[in-house]
Amino acid sequence: MPEEMALLALSVTDDCNLRCRYCYACGGEKKTAMRWEVAERAIDVMAECFPRFKIQFTGGEPLLEIDLIEEAVDYLDQIGLRSPCQVQSNATLIDPDVAGKLSCLRIGVGVSLDGPPPVNDALRPFPDGRGSAASALCGIAALRDEGIRVGATCVLSRENAFALAGLVDLLSYMGNVEGIAIDVLRPVGRAAQPMQPDPYAAAKCIDEAVSRADRLAEMGGPRVKFRELERMLHTVKCSRARRHHCYFDSCRSLVVLADGRSYVCPSLLGPEMIMGRIDDPSFKDGLPDRMAHARRLVPGRQECESCPDRWLCGGPCLAHQAIGSDPSVECAVKKAFIRHARRDLEIDHADL
Repeated sequence: MPEEMALLALSVTDDCNLRCRYCYACGGEKKTAMRWEVAERAIDVMAECFPRFKIQFTGGEPLLEIDLIEEAVDYLDQIGLRSPCQVQSNATLIDPDVAGKLSCLRIGVGVSLDGPPPVNDALRPFPDGRGSAASALCGIAALRDEGIRVGATCVLSRENAFALAGLVDLLSYMGNVEGIAIDVLRPVGRAAQPMQPDPYAAAKCIDEAVSRADRLAEMGGPRVKFRELERMLHTVKCSRARRHHCYFDSCRSLVVLADGRSYVCPSLLGPEMIMGRIDDPSFKDGLPDRMAHARRLVPGRQECESCPDRWLCGGPCLAHQAIGSDPSVECAVKKAFIRHARRDLEIDHADL
């Protein structure tokens, strides 16, 4: 069996051309950009500590530092590493030239979109208040013209849950969107606690969105998948329990900020979670053990540990757990996906 994959998240800049109302990273409030020496050191550390790892370029808006991303991909080629790479972008800076460069780099692309244009514009504006949806959709279209398929991420909040089915319509129409990852809003950064969705409403909107995706596919449109549902279906088909929610949960996640400070989760940036500075000569010493120690600082919820469906959902988001946000929202969303997994596989409750 191959070694389990690890994750290196490089937050290549604090700067951003948007001012999303819930931004976890408070993008644009600082302008720090990652120096190449920081990125190079992070790659070298991961290569020494983990046989297999992938790189995700984040921010801020990472395409503001596309030259550094290109340098990192070239460096992987130079040292003979076959680490897969992905950039998570708001897509507003993607024009035909940028799309062509991403195609040449053979880098995966994730885009953030929170609903149809009026909803997305309210949540993800430019600094002057203008909506960003039109620019983002142009970016996705430019990627489509380059033959690049993308994954979408939607932060589910009280203000956009009702529009999730409409987002499915939009992404199906775009034609090159593989599916949607649902990120239940966490009250960190600029996000506020009242923005969290109601559990019942969130589950209902998931049901409506999955049903809409099914209907569009039956009508001959592209199938818009849901990452969480696909993971559950894969888990059942492989008869192999999901032991972890995320890379942090499996003690295989390193997040390096633009200034070189390093953590294990992008939403847990408190002093107890810091791994140190990546440019410290001794940073890599005992790194896997330090990751495991940070994981132990977030205790599991007893309700989750004893839940008969835990093997299927992988457990709760540890960031939600650590910051004390309402766990019932994430649970309601996952239970909605579990219902659809059972339906899709025609397996009754006892078998699951």
